[in-house]
Amino acid sequence: MQRIYSTNILKHAATPDEIQRDEKHTICPPISVEQPTEFPEVIITTEFLEASHYHTETAQKWLVLPGKNGRQHKFPLQTILPKVQMMRTVPPKHLPRDVEIDRRRRQNSKLSLLQMLQEAGITNEDLMPTEALYYMLSDNVFKHFLPLSFFDDSDYDTNSPDAWFALGRVEGELYPLPAKAFLPYAGLFDYRWQYAAVSAYNADTCKWTLFGLNDECAYEVPTIQIMFLADNPRIFVQRLKKALNERSTAERLIKMESIVDCVLLQDIEDQRFMPNKRIDNLLNKMIGQADEKFQYQLRTEVYLVFEHLMACYEFEKFVKLMPKEFPAFGDNLIAKSLPRAFKSLTNINEARSVKNLRVNIPKLRYYLLRSTIFYIGAGVEAMGNVAGQCQYIETLSMFLTGFVKPVALNDFLQSQQSNSNNVATYLKNFWPQKISSGITLVLRALGKGWLDIGLDKWSVYQMCKISRFILQTRFRMQESIQVLLERSIETFSTYLTEPCLQFLPLKPDFKWTNNYIETEFACEKPIFYLIISVSETRRVIYSTTPEDFSPLLTDIFKKALEKTSGVRCIEAETLLNLKFAPNLYIETVELIEELFIERNDLLGRCYNQAVLPLNSYARLYERFVDFYLLSVPDFMREYESVKRSSSEVKHDILEHKRQKQELRDILPAHITIGPFLINVDIMKQLMIKKHIEIVRKLFEYYVQRMWDINEGLLEECLNIYQKISDRPQSIEHLYEIRDFAATVPDVVEQLRADIQIMWLEYEMLDSFFYNLSDTQFAMKWEVYAWPHNIMQRLSTLREEQKNDIEEFRRVHSSECISFEERLESLNEEIQTFSLIFDPNKVTETAVEVKKTWKQIQDLEKLGKTLQFRQRLFDLEELSLEFLESIISGFTPYRQLWLTCLDFLKLEEATVGNPLINIDLEEVWNSLEEIRKSLKDTHAIFTEKPEIQEVANFYLAKCDEFVPVWQCIDWLKNENWLFMHWQELSNRGGMEIKYSTAMNFSYLIRKGIMENLSLVHEISSKAEFEANEYRRQLEEEERRKVQELQELIMRKAMRKCRRDILIDEEVLGNKEPEKRISSN
Repeated sequence: MQRIYSTNILKHAATPDEIQRDEKHTICPPISVEQPTEFPEVIITTEFLEASHYHTETAQKWLVLPGKNGRQHKFPLQTILPKVQMMRTVPPKHLPRDVEIDRRRRQNSKLSLLQMLQEAGITNEDLMPTEALYYMLSDNVFKHFLPLSFFDDSDYDTNSPDAWFALGRVEGELYPLPAKAFLPYAGLFDYRWQYAAVSAYNADTCKWTLFGLNDECAYEVPTIQIMFLADNPRIFVQRLKKALNERSTAERLIKMESIVDCVLLQDIEDQRFMPNKRIDNLLNKMIGQADEKFQYQLRTEVYLVFEHLMACYEFEKFVKLMPKEFPAFGDNLIAKSLPRAFKSLTNINEARSVKNLRVNIPKLRYYLLRSTIFYIGAGVEAMGNVAGQCQYIETLSMFLTGFVKPVALNDFLQSQQSNSNNVATYLKNFWPQKISSGITLVLRALGKGWLDIGLDKWSVYQMCKISRFILQTRFRMQESIQVLLERSIETFSTYLTEPCLQFLPLKPDFKWTNNYIETEFACEKPIFYLIISVSETRRVIYSTTPEDFSPLLTDIFKKALEKTSGVRCIEAETLLNLKFAPNLYIETVELIEELFIERNDLLGRCYNQAVLPLNSYARLYERFVDFYLLSVPDFMREYESVKRSSSEVKHDILEHKRQKQELRDILPAHITIGPFLINVDIMKQLMIKKHIEIVRKLFEYYVQRMWDINEGLLEECLNIYQKISDRPQSIEHLYEIRDFAATVPDVVEQLRADIQIMWLEYEMLDSFFYNLSDTQFAMKWEVYAWPHNIMQRLSTLREEQKNDIEEFRRVHSSECISFEERLESLNEEIQTFSLIFDPNKVTETAVEVKKTWKQIQDLEKLGKTLQFRQRLFDLEELSLEFLESIISGFTPYRQLWLTCLDFLKLEEATVGNPLINIDLEEVWNSLEEIRKSLKDTHAIFTEKPEIQEVANFYLAKCDEFVPVWQCIDWLKNENWLFMHWQELSNRGGMEIKYSTAMNFSYLIRKGIMENLSLVHEISSKAEFEANEYRRQLEEEERRKVQELQELIMRKAMRKCRRDILIDEEVLGNKEPEKRISSN
């Protein structure tokens, strides 16, 4: 038993038989509603047809079995239904078949397999499969040495493997079969009955592939170890019991034969036998004139059999004397196993008839053997081998005709080509070889005689019967080939042309007169499978073009028959000592030429005519082309761009529903036209799904539009309610709410009108019984209730605002007092800045200045707010002159210290950043602005010399910064190269290592400020050298251009001179011609 570890079972792909049911439906007439013209619609014309086909699928019940880790496995219910064979008509007092099936299923489900095995005395040790592990373990591990599967009786099988798997076929898929199997549980020596899923059957090894539900492993086991849940447990136990009995009997016989062979009285190796007069007399009568070698062989075999029988009788006597020592050989096992003689009544009757008719058998035998090639048994046996091979050929066919279901043309041609190749290969390679081998094997043992295959002379060969034998074999082979080809042609042509004979009377202008469902050309078993669809070129097409059938079928018909030509004769392979031509072939296609021409012509005419009804039927579907190719997203995008009313949307939905129902009524799932099974269901379902999708999209569009409207209304209501419900934070906010509340009644009236319109829109959805989602439903009623909530809130607003005004007045008075106090404190804080004049504390002073300025801005904003509230409370206006004086007195200090801080930042950024990142122009502009600001502050603080010293200090700093800027300008010269850095380092005595991240502070540390004149010199030199190099390049370019122009000029002059010489030569040739013509 082979164990295959796996985690799943593959499903077998299969196609279920499709069920069609004819039902008549009343077609809903179109609704005549005037359509707007803003949007182009796809309109399918209505046709009233009589019948329609539906592809119905019945509900499927499942059996669920538990697996490993709580996993569940599903099986179709029909896989556990017992097989019941009954008459079509139920006799009186008998149960119907369905009831009988269910009754047996219930009875079987109540039976326990383990209990029945225990009652029958069958243990797991008896059922252990020994064939897998017998040769890997010792002899005493298993109780039985013969596998139980060898003695399984297949007559107990209720279904064939194909029939079993057919039970698991559901809607095109093949599911595994539930069963109980004898499988390993906790090891290879612990087998138990477990649930399993059977998935495949190997006909070569007669083993089933199954999947254990407990351990989720795959196994290959024989039939004796599987009981399907649809089987009867009682019959399965009987099957096991019978196999066990037969195995026990076989093991006892093998042991008995082994014992007997060990106690033979005769020494077989010496080949000396004890004489027996009776046996010798019988042998002399039968083989007295035979060859000595043959006599010796036959005598040896007869005496061996005799010795074996004598040993069996002796062993039987020994067993009867001591039965307790040999309990396994009771029940007359030895006597039953011995052969028995019997007389033939047929031979006796024949002998009496010959004697009464006075037939001279020897003389008749002499004439018969002299004239026939079958004068000995070997000739009959050899010709029997030939006949057997030829009869097998006659059962073959060059073509396949037993297709279970319709197939596509390509699959049909591939199957025919593969089958014809296999048959032709067998005919050309294996068939002559097998016939020759069968003849040689039999006739080689004859030696010299009429049927001697070792002849080496042509004259003797023609005289002997072996030539007639070979000729007879050739005729037999040709007859078999003729039968094969004729049967193949008849079968194949009949299979293909019989459904098409009804097409022959059709005229080229044939038009389909029936509806979409009813066919004019019925066929019980269609051959070819077609799918109707629409191409991108707006043409109704089939999956295979109808015009391709005739040439392809006639071509495969001809080529398959031509493959049989070239079957060689057997003379060269049988008579090895004679020489034959290498191109000896038997006749094949020459035998059936007329039949082939007749059938091939009929096949071509039938499938040429089959194009007419197929194309005519396809033209019926041209009305669906526009809708088939319609893109739903593009349709909805264009539809949404046109704002339609609810009545128009309702009409569009009704129209699409009507067209969807019309497609269901008038289009079939499949239709048969002669040998063609046309699948319309794919196209039908696509269009139906497209209608359903459009209707769904229309509903979604309409509901979304209503949602957007409701969302806008709800947002507007919430905004209104929020504005009038907010707690006022100030007196300004309170007066803003009061002004807005005055406009609310008019706004609410407009909202109520919009909500009423919205409710009318919802009535369209109610007419279709469309279920709104919980969110949509809640939104609908929430919007409806908001106007009432707003008006209720508005009625209580005035009373609440009276208390708020008094509270805000009290708070405003306290804020005014606090504002005056903060101004006094700020003024004192500003006076302290006149005492700060340390230029080295710029950063700390600038931070304090910024904090003070932020306080001034806050107080300025607060003062304007208090002024406005004074007016709202009808109080005297608040004065801000003191605040303005504070601002004017603080501005110079702020300008001075922030300017000094800007210079420090500029200096730090210029010196600290890499040289390649410094923008010198921006740095210079910033430096000029700082100078200007410092000069302005110096002029302002004329009365405070200490503060002027701060300005003077940073003006001097600016002057000191100018050489730094100038040095950086020289270093950033575009002509400054790496060699100039080296020159600067060497001449200035500075160890400068140039890098892209190098900044000016690094150069200052290296002492570059002491070598400014050297930097300027190197920079000027680099610029001069660069200008000189550019000038040389320009001169070189000018020289090259001039030389090129001179070269072009010389070529032009040379060409001009050549043209002048050619013209002079032409004129010189024309003057003599003119003189000759004048003479």
